[in-house]
Amino acid sequence: MGTPEFLAEFKALHEKAKKGTLTAAERLRYDSGRTQFTRLVIMAQQLAHAGQTLRSSLRMAKMLKVEIRPDEGDVVRASTIDLATGGFAVLMPTGWRVGRGAAFTLHLPSPTGSGLAPISGRVVVASSRPQTSLFRVSFRFDDLQTSAQEQLELALVDAVLERFTRP
Repeated sequence: MGTPEFLAEFKALHEKAKKGTLTAAERLRYDSGRTQFTRLVIMAQQLAHAGQTLRSSLRMAKMLKVEIRPDEGDVVRASTIDLATGGFAVLMPTGWRVGRGAAFTLHLPSPTGSGLAPISGRVVVASSRPQTSLFRVSFRFDDLQTSAQEQLELALVDAVLERFTRP
């Protein structure tokens, strides 16, 4: 099976996965296909970043609303600049200490295509570095629930497939 055929079959299975209508056999094919698809995208992303630390998780430039509730301090409402299976990054007016914890609510697009489907959990600051007059603060998920992780991965695959299938 060539790449176009793989993408067509995978996209059809992905649509069924979003609707929750996969049969047991289709679920196995979808899980295998998603793993293969994710690996291909990660390899392609690594080719574009020669000489940098290689990533092990799917990552996309994606703007989504997020509310961050630090253990100490005021609530921050921001938009993601990057989204990955392991976390997200936002631009903030001040830097945050690495290791600082917070609760979050990330507003993902609904798998059905209408509205939003927020996920919530805990994050920890993974890095904080100046970027022009702002700070790029990266958060890693801290024990994200399985259902939220699945919803996040569906949204990431959707975002990648959208780029593959643009005219």
